[in-house]
Amino acid sequence: MRDRANRIRKTAQQDAQVIASFLLALNNADAGAMAALFRDDALVNDQLRDFWGRPAIEAWIAREVIADNLRIEVLQVSQHYRVTTVVGAVTGTFDSRGLPNPLVVNLHFSLFNGQIARLFILLNRQVDTFPDVRCRTLKAI
Repeated sequence: MRDRANRIRKTAQQDAQVIASFLLALNNADAGAMAALFRDDALVNDQLRDFWGRPAIEAWIAREVIADNLRIEVLQVSQHYRVTTVVGAVTGTFDSRGLPNPLVVNLHFSLFNGQIARLFILLNRQVDTFPDVRCRTLKAI
């Protein structure tokens, strides 16, 4: 039992280091360091758009992270069933028309063997926020 607990603790510490490295690389605009943290077969889902594999992820980093000068201020970190969620306020030179200010996103990290296997990035919404625009037009039949 003690060995299992030690393995879990070590993995959690290793995962935290990888995620911290990702956030540091993002804030330092270091595309190479960011890309190196992903598995070759990783998936990034950014606002419901999939980027499969390292070449697609490298292109995503160049086009949507580095080119838009993204920076993130970490507001909260939590873990739920081996998924680490970082809540952060994002700034950059992207077109922010129609976006909330501050722009708060959830980054959901899943790691495997010390590398990022999945990263899902979703707009953070408050629980009492009205549903997506597409849901407003639905009517009972």
